[in-house]
Amino acid sequence: MKSPTTWLLGILLAVVTVTFQDVLTASVKAVLPLDRVPDRLSPQGAIDVVEVRDVKDIGYYVVRDGGGAGDGRLREQIASGQPWREGRDVVDAGDADWMITVQGRASQQVRITDIVPVLEGGACEKPLGGSLAHFPSQGVSDVIPLELVVDAPRPRLETYGKDGKDGKDAKPFFTGPEAKHITLNQNETEAFVVHATAETGYCRWRYRVHYEIGGTTAEMTISGPGGRPFELTARLADPSGYRKVYFPALDCVHPGAWSPGDWYEQTGPEYARARSGGKVPPCPKA
Repeated sequence: MKSPTTWLLGILLAVVTVTFQDVLTASVKAVLPLDRVPDRLSPQGAIDVVEVRDVKDIGYYVVRDGGGAGDGRLREQIASGQPWREGRDVVDAGDADWMITVQGRASQQVRITDIVPVLEGGACEKPLGGSLAHFPSQGVSDVIPLELVVDAPRPRLETYGKDGKDGKDAKPFFTGPEAKHITLNQNETEAFVVHATAETGYCRWRYRVHYEIGGTTAEMTISGPGGRPFELTARLADPSGYRKVYFPALDCVHPGAWSPGDWYEQTGPEYARARSGGKVPPCPKA
């Protein structure tokens, strides 16, 4: 049986130990920000990807080769406003718009210093064939606009000046004499739209994000919807290579009254022949 003195010393030792731990924890918190304290949020988790969404509002899409099985009643579905992409392997063609929304998670401000596209396999491949569809869709919100020529020799994110026309004054967003950055405070969100274009190839890529927090540099990866790579294909230089082409009444000359809901279907060779003269052709018979 322990003596009263031993019992009392044990209690005093426990009190001193707890008090020392509390003082040490308070001292560490006073010196280091919350996101630098051990067992707290590390720099690697300082940014959260809230959403990655396809917001392309008008343009071309390719339904990949599949023996025509993916076409079905495609023209009727597009004309009726049905969700025609469901159940089909569809890739943006020529250009694409993705809205990416990120959020700061750390107690300190996060400073994004660069976003670099990293191509799967290191290079783009030849453009995809299949069927081509051209039609309008939903609009894009007012967010940071960024440009990316993904099949350029050194693809990078760029931005246009106030008087930008046809990309003639496009400048790097994150690098160069006019370099910019994106900052995120705790729980603050920022959205930006990347308008990507491809002129010669079929590209798949992810983004490597470089950022700074509390004097530390870190990286993260942003993937496309569903965790897959972003993908975009250039349009074929010769449209006769497509299995079929679907297009609205705005793409042809109608002999009489027409409706914006009118859609047409041609084989790739028919479409190419009709437009070989460089003029807008008559609309084919529905």
